[in-house]
Amino acid sequence: MNKMIFRISFSLIALFSAMVLLSSCSKDDDSSTLEIVNYETTLAQLDPLDKGGRWLANGIKETNELGSLDESQEANITNYLNDLAINAETRCDESTNDALINELIAEGYPQEAITIVENAIIRVCSDLNDHEGYWVADVNNPTVPFPVKIINDMHIDAATNRATVYAQMKVNGQVISPPQVEPGECTTLMNGDTVCFHPDAVYLNGSGEELMQGDGTGEWWVKHSWQLGGEGYQNWELSPQQDYGEGLWVTGILLQDGMTMKVGDLDGSHIGWYNLREPHLSNTPVTYTVTRYNANDEPQNVTTFECTTEISAFDGLARSCPQ
Repeated sequence: MNKMIFRISFSLIALFSAMVLLSSCSKDDDSSTLEIVNYETTLAQLDPLDKGGRWLANGIKETNELGSLDESQEANITNYLNDLAINAETRCDESTNDALINELIAEGYPQEAITIVENAIIRVCSDLNDHEGYWVADVNNPTVPFPVKIINDMHIDAATNRATVYAQMKVNGQVISPPQVEPGECTTLMNGDTVCFHPDAVYLNGSGEELMQGDGTGEWWVKHSWQLGGEGYQNWELSPQQDYGEGLWVTGILLQDGMTMKVGDLDGSHIGWYNLREPHLSNTPVTYTVTRYNANDEPQNVTTFECTTEISAFDGLARSCPQ
């Protein structure tokens, strides 16, 4: 009787061991078929206007460049990000994304790799992206015989809470601000006014870099950039001047509605003005307003922008409008 029990127990143990081995082999086979995805492969599959997809492709690029991952780890992350990139409707499934992050943590992936995945998802799914766009406004100025066009080419990095606006002012198709001159130089406008290099100007030629010297392939733009709740910048207004003065320090915060940006002299140390920047997604087409307030919280003027899919002078890429 004891021998029979022993044989049955041994048989069960052997069967269980075989099942475990089979399961282990099956997992190994699955992982061996998972190949590392590179940045170029993902980018080639994207719609040219898909900024979210480009963020995910950039996450793949950052993962490819890490030296702390083994091949199976790199394959796991890059395939996940690639799947999100080519299946836009699944990108912001919070439960699925959280499950992946928890899996990476549980399996001991390097923190820098986990951060890349987290930042890629934040950059794609944040509501701050509703500010992103190539915004154009036509403004009537009684002193100018032609419509004045204001461009705000706005870029959002939700992972760092960074908002960057590249701005130009055009009259009759010609850029009048910032003046298209090199640092230290001046020029004369059509009305005879002398205007000089703008203190906030950067030169953009589609390379993804901000240059401080023109090379004949791009244009000068006024750059205003702030980190919500963090770093500000020295602000000079967009209008062209001969003498721009000292400017003033500007910071930005996100209001309690989670959408409106308040940007300006928020501590009241200078003149106390500020702008409220708001996207209006219910409008057709989508609009964006910048409302100037004085130190008494009284609205002074409103500039209303419409979104277009123009190519950005910063990186040479276009993107779709917020929806």
